[in-house]
Amino acid sequence: MNFRDAPAPQNFDELADWLLTVNSQFSPSELHGAIVGALCGAMRLPAERWGQFGFAVMGASETIIHQFRELAEAVLGGLAREQFELLSGEDIAFQPFLPDDDETIEQRTECLSDWCRGFLGGFAEAQVFQQKNALQTESGERSLATSLPDAVQESLTDLAAIAQATVEGDEDEYDDDYEAELSDAPLALESILTEDGESFEFEAADAEAAERNYMEIIEYLRLAAMTVFSEHGWVEILEQQKVPAADQPAPPGATKFLKSGNKTMH
Repeated sequence: MNFRDAPAPQNFDELADWLLTVNSQFSPSELHGAIVGALCGAMRLPAERWGQFGFAVMGASETIIHQFRELAEAVLGGLAREQFELLSGEDIAFQPFLPDDDETIEQRTECLSDWCRGFLGGFAEAQVFQQKNALQTESGERSLATSLPDAVQESLTDLAAIAQATVEGDEDEYDDDYEAELSDAPLALESILTEDGESFEFEAADAEAAERNYMEIIEYLRLAAMTVFSEHGWVEILEQQKVPAADQPAPPGATKFLKSGNKTMH
């Protein structure tokens, strides 16, 4: 098959297979999260540059980049395009790439943290990208937004808290401010973490509750990502709707599910 005809991965397993094809052990969840985070940060790239972006996230060697450049252009460029369509779609069908439930809860939890970590990294890269590519004002100074909307900041804070979550035994990776960061985290995240805020606890008797909490966290981060996209990353709409018409519907996104300030899901 011609590399340029390679289809975009549709889920975690397909992206994992592609990573193996390019000789990478990188987390599929983290790579997907990075691309989604960049889109939510208003990064827009042609297909070949999404390939470069993905290789940079993965830390790929020059040999791998040279060998699989066209394949990455097709696969990651297509993936970015499809994720943009999902994020901006009316049916709110966007889903993070995470393992199926045949994997252990510990493995799925680790991938959930990977996805959030990737999202935050991709979003940060998008901010750097915007600074470098911002339009020049008449005075020659760069025109940049001074701050993010409150709903975006809250969502990013919560995703950061989830990104720091881990399975039991990795406590030494956390800093002293972690417990404080959890004060504004989603209720499901607080209920699935131990009292010290540093590890997951999965006793056999609590397996069913752990599964429910895990699914609730997935739903929360899904909606949080769409909040960031709709309130910050959807530049195609935001730039055209500085003063939206009274009869024009608001763009789809997670804001219809989340109340700003208390993060209540509906």
